[in-house]
Amino acid sequence: MSSQSNLRSRARGGLSTVFNYIWASQASRVFCNFADKPSSFRPVTSLLNRTAPHITVSSPGGSPTPQKSPPSSPVPSAGATPVATASGACTASSSNINPSSSGISVSSCTISPSTVSTREARPIPASDVNRYERKRIIPQTKDPVFIEPGNKVFEDKPPSSRWKPLAHPEGSLYYYDSTCRIYTDADLSKPSTLSAIEAFADKLYNDAQTNPNIDITSKTELVVEDIDEATCGYYFVEQDTRCIFWLERFDAESLFDNIRRVRNMGHIKYAIEAQYWSVSDIVSAVRVDLMPTQTTSRAHCELFPHENRVTPVVLEELKQMIMHAAAVTITSVTSVAPFERDELEKMLDLVREIEGTSSGKGTLEGEFTHTRCVVARFMSEFIKAKFFNFCGQPGARLDSDQTIYFKGHDHQSLLFIVASLLLFGAPHTHQEDLKKIWVDRIINRVLWNQFIGKLNDEWAGLALSATVILNANVAFLAIPSVQDTAKLLSYLSVVCSIAVVLLVLLLVRQNQKKDCERAVTLLKYVSQSFFGMEVLAITYSLPYGLLMWALLCFAAGFGNLIFGTEGQWTRGAVGFAGSLVVCFVALVAQIGRYQISPEDEESM
Repeated sequence: MSSQSNLRSRARGGLSTVFNYIWASQASRVFCNFADKPSSFRPVTSLLNRTAPHITVSSPGGSPTPQKSPPSSPVPSAGATPVATASGACTASSSNINPSSSGISVSSCTISPSTVSTREARPIPASDVNRYERKRIIPQTKDPVFIEPGNKVFEDKPPSSRWKPLAHPEGSLYYYDSTCRIYTDADLSKPSTLSAIEAFADKLYNDAQTNPNIDITSKTELVVEDIDEATCGYYFVEQDTRCIFWLERFDAESLFDNIRRVRNMGHIKYAIEAQYWSVSDIVSAVRVDLMPTQTTSRAHCELFPHENRVTPVVLEELKQMIMHAAAVTITSVTSVAPFERDELEKMLDLVREIEGTSSGKGTLEGEFTHTRCVVARFMSEFIKAKFFNFCGQPGARLDSDQTIYFKGHDHQSLLFIVASLLLFGAPHTHQEDLKKIWVDRIINRVLWNQFIGKLNDEWAGLALSATVILNANVAFLAIPSVQDTAKLLSYLSVVCSIAVVLLVLLLVRQNQKKDCERAVTLLKYVSQSFFGMEVLAITYSLPYGLLMWALLCFAAGFGNLIFGTEGQWTRGAVGFAGSLVVCFVALVAQIGRYQISPEDEESM
């Protein structure tokens, strides 16, 4: 009997071993194929892989001290809620842990180390999210579309239970993982792209949690950009500090927009914060000498406005900056305010409207994201202006015409001196205006618009005057007694008048649009030429100078007719009137010399 009982016990032990082995293999298969299971399957399979929240405890000095996660336990943790992903489990933090408390940061996403991603990680700034240059094409189809009877739901099916499709106020589609706080513009409707993006994001979170230098908090966001089949771009976002960061060393030159001599972290923070809010190249206040590869872009808060990052403190800060800029534009003509006075008044009205309605959680706390984009775009413009003007740094730019890179006297070329004499000093005036606009290879949009508007008005008046002189010459040439010398001078006046009209038509057409992008390209090209900005100043002075020559030639031809054919009394009267005109012109020219500023007089 004892031998039989021993045999039975051994058989039971062998069968138990076999069943345990089969159960373990089936459990691993279920976990590996977890992404394909329905949501109802999650509570069962999530018990197979439990991980505790990753907690980083800050030391008294403020530096984070990483703590290793405890090993897996067969008992479910009461402080975590497992949420399955395609290749791991995202664990939501417990409600009894306060993520915002000082010294503790809790990651809401813990990834299994078995995550495998074949794509290379490339750190990118927020402005490199290629949403506006992606140009996706809608596929062509001839299949009929039917609506089922009684259907009241018109929504696209999400690619998986992990991702929620969202629509930007401008219309673009992006996806959001609310558990791990991940945003992406990738087309997740394609299964291959979906699996690649999920594996890449899981790997990034796993690398971040194992890196002792990275502090992933409950408010940390991740943005994944689908660059190509072998590479994904990424950046992390921290809301409390309004910054973006990466897992590896990042070359910050791409954030500086060719602004030179940027070294201090207190200065770089404005470039980082501008990436956090919105980098808009549509109506930006200032433009720099951009590289040809840089294009229109947006930044994080405007690209992904689903999360409400606009607090009453942010609204108050924005309102204070707008009011200060409006006051500066009223009291100073060389202020570094990034907008004109009328624009600032409109912006202040919008902010006050948002602030007034947001008291009842009407615009910022709701599901609509339009006002968040408005605030993000305004904030970015002011932060970007601070970066361009070296705010808070020694030698910060306080006036729009102040250079912070070098001090020196610009030597005028012989061509410019001769052209200024022939064109009655107009090139010098335009050169001084261009120097105030194009400072340190940065163009101020406000000053450029004012300059172009003034030129267009001036050219329109010159063209009208040229047509009057042209008509006068036609009538003058119809006089039978006109001598050859007078005819020659009248012909020269006609040529100059026609040239003025032609040049005005061309210049007005070229400068019809007040586009800073074209202005940057033009000023960059001209400044790199042999004569620099002098060529552009001479070009803008040609209509005025040629009109003056047309008027002088007509006056000379008229004088030749009077003094060559008329009597003594006529010549005396005309001579006396002409002398008075010359005196008046000299008086006006002398008064104009006293209207030149001391800086302009030193440069002459």
